[in-house]
Amino acid sequence: MPGVGLEIGREPGIVLLKSGKETSRVHDPLRRPWTEPGRDPELAHAAQRGDLAELFTLLREYRRELWRVCFALTLDRRRAERLMHDTLLRAAKNLRSVPNGAAFLPWLVRLAAHLAAASSRRTEPDPARAGDISESALGTRVSEAESRALRAFSRFNEAERLLLALATVERLPYAELAAVSKREPTAVLHELSMLRVRLAEEDAA
Repeated sequence: MPGVGLEIGREPGIVLLKSGKETSRVHDPLRRPWTEPGRDPELAHAAQRGDLAELFTLLREYRRELWRVCFALTLDRRRAERLMHDTLLRAAKNLRSVPNGAAFLPWLVRLAAHLAAASSRRTEPDPARAGDISESALGTRVSEAESRALRAFSRFNEAERLLLALATVERLPYAELAAVSKREPTAVLHELSMLRVRLAEEDAA
Protein backbone atom coordinates (compact mmCIF):
# COMPACT_ATOMS: atom_id res chain seq x y z
CA MET A 1 0.00 0.00 0.00
CA PRO A 2 1.54 3.37 -0.98
CA GLY A 3 2.56 5.66 1.83
CA VAL A 4 0.49 8.74 2.55
CA GLY A 5 2.19 12.01 3.45
CA LEU A 6 0.98 15.40 4.56
CA GLU A 7 2.84 18.67 4.37
CA ILE A 8 2.03 22.36 4.47
CA GLY A 9 1.89 24.04 1.10
CA ARG A 10 3.46 27.41 0.35
CA GLU A 11 0.04 28.94 -0.28
CA PRO A 12 -1.88 30.16 2.80
CA GLY A 13 -4.36 27.61 4.10
CA ILE A 14 -3.25 24.82 1.74
CA VAL A 15 -1.96 21.38 2.67
CA LEU A 16 -0.51 18.85 0.23
CA LEU A 17 -1.83 15.30 0.58
CA LYS A 18 0.62 12.82 -0.99
CA SER A 19 -0.28 9.23 -1.86
CA GLY A 20 2.27 7.32 -3.90
CA LYS A 21 3.20 9.53 -6.84
CA GLU A 22 0.04 11.64 -6.65
CA THR A 23 -0.23 14.95 -4.81
CA SER A 24 -3.53 16.68 -4.05
CA ARG A 25 -3.97 20.29 -2.92
CA VAL A 26 -6.44 20.42 -0.04
CA HIS A 27 -7.75 23.45 1.84
CA ASP A 28 -6.81 23.27 5.52
CA PRO A 29 -9.95 24.31 7.46
CA LEU A 30 -8.02 24.54 10.73
CA ARG A 31 -5.64 27.22 9.53
CA ARG A 32 -6.75 30.65 8.50
CA PRO A 33 -3.93 32.59 6.82
CA TRP A 34 -2.34 34.97 9.31
CA THR A 35 -2.74 37.85 6.89
CA GLU A 36 -6.46 37.25 6.29
CA PRO A 37 -8.41 39.74 8.46
CA GLY A 38 -11.62 37.75 8.89
CA ARG A 39 -13.66 39.42 11.64
CA ASP A 40 -10.60 41.08 13.20
CA PRO A 41 -11.38 44.65 12.03
CA GLU A 42 -15.00 44.37 13.21
CA LEU A 43 -13.93 43.08 16.62
CA ALA A 44 -11.14 45.66 16.91
CA HIS A 45 -13.50 48.54 16.12
CA ALA A 46 -16.04 47.31 18.66
CA ALA A 47 -13.28 46.94 21.28
CA GLN A 48 -12.05 50.47 20.54
CA ARG A 49 -15.56 51.70 21.30
CA GLY A 50 -15.40 50.05 24.72
CA ASP A 51 -17.02 46.67 24.02
CA LEU A 52 -15.13 44.45 26.49
CA ALA A 53 -16.81 41.24 25.28
CA GLU A 54 -15.50 41.80 21.75
CA LEU A 55 -12.08 42.73 23.13
CA PHE A 56 -11.85 39.43 25.03
CA THR A 57 -13.07 37.55 21.95
CA LEU A 58 -10.32 39.13 19.85
CA LEU A 59 -7.58 38.42 22.39
CA ARG A 60 -8.75 34.84 23.01
CA GLU A 61 -8.86 34.10 19.29
CA TYR A 62 -5.08 33.99 18.96
CA ARG A 63 -3.95 32.85 22.41
CA ARG A 64 -2.47 29.57 21.15
CA GLU A 65 -0.42 31.16 18.38
CA LEU A 66 0.70 33.94 20.73
CA TRP A 67 1.76 31.43 23.39
CA ARG A 68 3.91 29.49 20.93
CA VAL A 69 5.52 32.71 19.72
CA CYS A 70 6.16 33.91 23.29
CA PHE A 71 7.82 30.61 24.18
CA ALA A 72 9.97 30.73 21.04
CA LEU A 73 11.05 34.26 21.96
CA THR A 74 11.94 33.40 25.58
CA LEU A 75 12.51 29.60 25.72
CA ASP A 76 11.32 29.69 29.32
CA ARG A 77 7.74 29.00 30.46
CA ARG A 78 7.66 31.61 33.24
CA ARG A 79 9.15 34.31 31.04
CA ALA A 80 6.81 33.29 28.21
CA GLU A 81 3.81 33.63 30.51
CA ARG A 82 4.95 37.08 31.59
CA LEU A 83 5.59 38.12 27.98
CA MET A 84 2.17 36.87 26.91
CA HIS A 85 0.49 38.75 29.75
CA ASP A 86 2.40 41.95 28.94
CA THR A 87 1.64 41.60 25.22
CA LEU A 88 -2.10 41.16 25.76
CA LEU A 89 -2.17 44.07 28.19
CA ARG A 90 -0.27 46.34 25.81
CA ALA A 91 -2.47 45.20 22.91
CA ALA A 92 -5.65 46.06 24.82
CA LYS A 93 -4.30 49.54 25.54
CA ASN A 94 -3.07 50.19 22.00
CA LEU A 95 -5.82 48.79 19.77
CA ARG A 96 -5.97 52.04 17.83
CA SER A 97 -2.47 51.23 16.53
CA VAL A 98 -3.79 48.21 14.60
CA PRO A 99 -3.85 49.18 10.89
CA ASN A 100 -7.38 49.71 9.56
CA GLY A 101 -8.83 46.55 8.00
CA ALA A 102 -5.74 44.48 8.81
CA ALA A 103 -5.42 41.07 10.40
CA PHE A 104 -4.78 41.28 14.15
CA LEU A 105 -2.32 38.40 14.64
CA PRO A 106 0.67 39.81 12.68
CA TRP A 107 0.43 43.05 14.67
CA LEU A 108 0.14 41.07 17.91
CA VAL A 109 3.25 38.93 17.34
CA ARG A 110 5.30 41.96 16.25
CA LEU A 111 4.27 43.58 19.53
CA ALA A 112 5.40 40.48 21.45
CA ALA A 113 8.74 40.48 19.64
CA HIS A 114 9.23 44.19 20.41
CA LEU A 115 8.49 43.65 24.12
CA ALA A 116 10.78 40.60 24.25
CA ALA A 117 13.64 42.53 22.67
CA ALA A 118 13.11 45.46 25.06
CA SER A 119 13.13 43.07 28.02
CA SER A 120 16.38 41.45 26.82
CA ARG A 121 18.08 44.83 26.59
CA ARG A 122 17.14 45.53 30.22
CA THR A 123 18.13 42.10 31.56
CA GLU A 124 21.57 40.56 31.82
CA PRO A 125 21.73 37.15 30.10
CA ASP A 126 21.82 34.14 32.41
CA PRO A 127 24.29 31.55 31.01
CA ALA A 128 23.17 28.92 33.52
CA ARG A 129 19.56 29.15 32.41
CA ALA A 130 20.55 29.11 28.74
CA GLY A 131 22.39 25.84 29.34
CA ASP A 132 19.45 24.13 31.03
CA ILE A 133 16.44 24.17 28.72
CA SER A 134 14.52 21.10 29.85
CA GLU A 135 10.85 21.95 29.20
CA SER A 136 8.81 22.39 26.04
CA ALA A 137 6.10 25.02 25.50
CA LEU A 138 3.62 22.44 26.85
CA GLY A 139 5.59 21.93 30.06
CA THR A 140 6.73 18.42 29.08
CA ARG A 141 10.30 17.23 29.47
CA VAL A 142 12.39 17.41 26.31
CA SER A 143 14.97 14.91 25.14
CA GLU A 144 18.69 15.68 25.17
CA ALA A 145 18.62 16.21 21.39
CA GLU A 146 15.67 18.60 21.70
CA SER A 147 17.37 20.44 24.57
CA ARG A 148 20.53 20.79 22.48
CA ALA A 149 18.49 22.21 19.57
CA LEU A 150 16.75 24.68 21.90
CA ARG A 151 20.11 25.80 23.33
CA ALA A 152 21.31 26.45 19.78
CA PHE A 153 18.08 28.34 19.08
CA SER A 154 18.61 30.45 22.23
CA ARG A 155 21.77 32.00 20.74
CA PHE A 156 19.73 33.90 18.15
CA ASN A 157 18.20 37.30 18.80
CA GLU A 158 14.45 37.85 19.10
CA ALA A 159 13.90 38.83 15.46
CA GLU A 160 15.76 35.73 14.27
CA ARG A 161 13.89 33.45 16.69
CA LEU A 162 10.58 34.90 15.56
CA LEU A 163 11.33 34.30 11.89
CA LEU A 164 12.48 30.72 12.52
CA ALA A 165 9.49 29.97 14.73
CA LEU A 166 7.01 31.33 12.20
CA ALA A 167 8.63 29.27 9.46
CA THR A 168 9.24 25.98 11.29
CA VAL A 169 6.59 25.87 14.03
CA GLU A 170 3.71 27.87 12.56
CA ARG A 171 4.66 26.76 9.03
CA LEU A 172 3.86 30.11 7.44
CA PRO A 173 4.52 30.27 3.67
CA TYR A 174 7.01 32.82 2.41
CA ALA A 175 4.36 35.33 1.34
CA GLU A 176 2.90 35.38 4.85
CA LEU A 177 6.35 35.50 6.47
CA ALA A 178 7.15 38.55 4.38
CA ALA A 179 3.85 40.23 5.28
CA VAL A 180 4.17 39.50 9.01
CA SER A 181 7.80 40.65 9.16
CA LYS A 182 7.18 43.56 6.75
CA ARG A 183 10.02 42.48 4.47
CA GLU A 184 10.45 41.38 0.87
CA PRO A 185 9.92 37.62 0.24
CA THR A 186 13.41 37.28 -1.28
CA ALA A 187 14.97 38.83 1.83
CA VAL A 188 12.99 36.47 4.07
CA LEU A 189 14.05 33.44 2.02
CA HIS A 190 17.71 34.47 2.13
CA GLU A 191 17.70 35.08 5.89
CA LEU A 192 15.91 31.81 6.61
CA SER A 193 18.51 29.91 4.60
CA MET A 194 21.31 31.57 6.57
CA LEU A 195 19.59 30.98 9.90
CA ARG A 196 19.05 27.30 9.19
CA VAL A 197 22.73 26.88 8.37
CA ARG A 198 23.69 28.66 11.58
CA LEU A 199 21.21 26.55 13.58
CA ALA A 200 22.68 23.33 12.21
CA GLU A 201 26.20 24.55 13.01
CA GLU A 202 25.23 25.59 16.56
CA ASP A 203 23.47 22.28 17.14
CA ALA A 204 26.51 20.33 15.95
CA ALA A 205 28.97 22.36 18.05
